[in-house]
Amino acid sequence: MGRAKKSLRDLSRLSRCPLLETLVPSSVLATSSDTQEPGTWVTSPDLTEYGLPYPLEEIQSTTFFLIANPGLNSSVLFRADILADSDAEIETSQQAVESCPARHVAGFELSRTVVRRLIPRNPQLDRPLEQTCHFYISATSPTAESEPSRKRFLVVYTPHVSSKEELPYYHPCLQSLALLYECENTLHMPGAESTSGETPQTNETEPGTGTGIMSIHFLPYPAESIHNRLERTLGNLLEVQIRVTRGRLLNAKTASQTVQPINIIAPIKDNVIPRHRVQDTYSRLKAKYAVDLSSRWVESTEPSKHVFEDLGVAAFLVELWRDMYGCVPADEQQGQTSTPNVDSSKQAKAKPQFPGFVDIACGNGVLVYTLLKEGYPGWGFDARRRKTWSIFPADIQERLKEEIYIPEPFADILSLRDDDRDQLLSVSMSPSPSPSPSLSTLHKNTFIISNHADELTLWTPLLAALLNPASPPPFLAIPCCSHALSGARYRYPAQKSSTPEKNDRKQEVPSSAPEIETGGLASLRKLRLTEQNQHSASFGTSTYGALTDKLVAISTEAGFDVVKTLLRIPSTRNIGVLGSFSAKYSTESDGNTSPGADADGKSVEEEVRDRIKSVVERECARDGGIYLSAKSWVARAKGLRAGVGGNAHGH
Repeated sequence: MGRAKKSLRDLSRLSRCPLLETLVPSSVLATSSDTQEPGTWVTSPDLTEYGLPYPLEEIQSTTFFLIANPGLNSSVLFRADILADSDAEIETSQQAVESCPARHVAGFELSRTVVRRLIPRNPQLDRPLEQTCHFYISATSPTAESEPSRKRFLVVYTPHVSSKEELPYYHPCLQSLALLYECENTLHMPGAESTSGETPQTNETEPGTGTGIMSIHFLPYPAESIHNRLERTLGNLLEVQIRVTRGRLLNAKTASQTVQPINIIAPIKDNVIPRHRVQDTYSRLKAKYAVDLSSRWVESTEPSKHVFEDLGVAAFLVELWRDMYGCVPADEQQGQTSTPNVDSSKQAKAKPQFPGFVDIACGNGVLVYTLLKEGYPGWGFDARRRKTWSIFPADIQERLKEEIYIPEPFADILSLRDDDRDQLLSVSMSPSPSPSPSLSTLHKNTFIISNHADELTLWTPLLAALLNPASPPPFLAIPCCSHALSGARYRYPAQKSSTPEKNDRKQEVPSSAPEIETGGLASLRKLRLTEQNQHSASFGTSTYGALTDKLVAISTEAGFDVVKTLLRIPSTRNIGVLGSFSAKYSTESDGNTSPGADADGKSVEEEVRDRIKSVVERECARDGGIYLSAKSWVARAKGLRAGVGGNAHGH
């Protein structure tokens, strides 16, 4: 169990009494026009937080962010699909749903109306729910010259139900819910200029240091009792609003910000495949395979992690291949299911036929099993057979091979000496010193999957380039443990630049806090957490961040266009590196050379092989050169074959 987060609220103000005993009529909403909803709006001092330093615009931005990301408030929810939005800048592809009527709230003006559909993680247990979100803005004038004016922001959430029995479990048993924030006009966005032309100081982000007041208001059903669960839920809504706002301010990279659109996401999250498609496919795969695989799990590792993790990767690949190749899973081919929100006209366009996949270092084989069951041809291999393979049907087991991959540069140099050649043949179990018995017959356009492949992680783009130098196939690599090309454990330093040709420029890495140098454990822990955050500038200094950057650098140097994306899988090792061969290495003639040749008369294949050779020579220099690295690789391969090595993921 993880350590509970420290509350950001002022706990000394709480009454410690049951919520029911502290309820008072809402001064803002008790007089609103609620003719269609019986009952009275209420609030409580225990649902009010004072002394918040956040500008009103920041609370707006946080609210818009949480509208599309309700999972931060409830672990039962996946996301929210935006069905309608009065903001003309927001384009929605969802089917429009009529919004609930807006209330007239004295002193407020309606500024925006959003209709969203809450999507649960388990659609078989919980149903989706439509909800209207009304946003109001108000500015009050001071009652005396010495008093500053105050700004107020109000958002009211109303579920689309006719009775409380229609509410799903994850929604509070309320007719409506509202959040109110008010602050003085002197609170501005960080770096924003005031009316006097001066830039106000707003560095304080700790609660209790400002003038902002945030409160929760709600409209209960008549005769409905206030349970402890509702009290916890309402308190959590307030806590999350404060925590997310504070986090956004601490991580802000720009001095001033404006009200953000609803679909605020991390820069490399959902940047390849839309979130709703991956989540919907993941829900389908989980319902189809998770219980069966978990019940028959024979490994010593925890199935709840590894099964769900591989199903998450499979969901991403299913939707990626839909876009790349126009192929769909078996159920859709048979007309049993369909994926919503996917443009059918895009699927109808002629696209290259799916060439198949290979999962290198496939470990427990769950990913291969799932993809094969979904109708995608392919196979996987690992250094040794895993217990999990035995639970799969015979036709699946035939596609899981126990093989050692010997990189082509290593196989070439070891085949020159008879004693090394004998060692190579004993490991590869092949009549010829090929890199892998099955890879030698692999389709040249095979999609390569490298899912926590450890020693093969950095070889992934090189393997793809060597498989078809004229036009290397695409790959998806998910880094995990850090290894050098020789297979030895190695922690890479922070990369100086994302591109090899700019390695002379040093990457700016934030210096450690002064407290760390004096042994401050709290500061050290904060630094480590910052390094683990994929969005922070310090991420590249961590072992995982440096490995990911190294993979990107080698892929780029090998000639690939690279995209990084955060995968929605239950793992801290969740960065996917997608590579496709760069168009700048096309085989078109430039008019002065023959087709497929560069200015020096080299063919594209020769140019790619020279580039790979240069990378391998440079990276193996720290381990004594290619020959010694090849010897080390074979020795480690023997250890893997004997069952020595591997990690908890099953690789």
